[in-house]
Amino acid sequence: MIGAATTIDEPAPGETVWVSAGTYVVGDLRIRVATHKVYACVLGHTGITNLPENDPTRWLEKSPTQRYAPFDIYTSTAATTVTSLTYVLTPGFFNALALYGLTGSNVVVTLKDAVGGAVIFTRTQSLSEPPLGWYEYLFSPLKPINRVILKDLPIRPAPELTVTITTATGQPVGLGMLNVGDFISLTGEGDFGGTQYGASAEPVSNSFIKVNPDGTTTLVRRASATSMRATVMLPRDQADQALLRIQSVLDVPVSWIATDVVGYAGLNVFGLGSASVSYDGFSHASLNISIKGLI
Repeated sequence: MIGAATTIDEPAPGETVWVSAGTYVVGDLRIRVATHKVYACVLGHTGITNLPENDPTRWLEKSPTQRYAPFDIYTSTAATTVTSLTYVLTPGFFNALALYGLTGSNVVVTLKDAVGGAVIFTRTQSLSEPPLGWYEYLFSPLKPINRVILKDLPIRPAPELTVTITTATGQPVGLGMLNVGDFISLTGEGDFGGTQYGASAEPVSNSFIKVNPDGTTTLVRRASATSMRATVMLPRDQADQALLRIQSVLDVPVSWIATDVVGYAGLNVFGLGSASVSYDGFSHASLNISIKGLI
């Protein structure tokens, strides 16, 4: 679904395509356009024709290529360049868009009713939060926004989506995840319901302390994630439908959005979800949702 106007090529600058029967040493990185993956050499060799994806003895799958980095299940793998980055997609039906791992000054989202058609939606979003007051405005760097959610987008059978991230000339821009799909509310169309106060975002560190043979220690840093817990109140007659919706994505990483109100960015997590349903009374029920965020 990636269009020709996308500005991240394959191979991207800095990427090298694997060549059959070449000479490789441990640590060499090579890409395979056929799989859109980067492979790391773990055993030096010469003259081998086995494809890296079929040769785990000599090659270890490391990451997606730059062009495909926004489409795996990790926000920590990102497409990166400088000044400007554009993705043009034709994803079919969708009504919502989630962008994670954003780096830059602004993001512009444009939706056309067909490839090269009429513009039916456009939005420009600054990637810096407004300052809290004059002190922050004058003396503190603006807090970056690294995720953007757009929902209730106009639906067309074959739309063209363009996402462009820009910043000052020569400065880095990046996109960790571009997630298009169907936004579904667990609270339906009831007269009441929603996420209750007390929802929590839980940063999770995957770093660890390595003890060396001489007794000294080394901090081994790993990418971190954010998990989330929330309680959702809803009419009792909608509880079964909400439970079915959660069951349908139990083993599927998706975006979970407890609220899209400004100032609650931590309650927007991509990961694996689970929930328990409590039938609290004749007229109301509650969902206790737990999300394990992915790095």
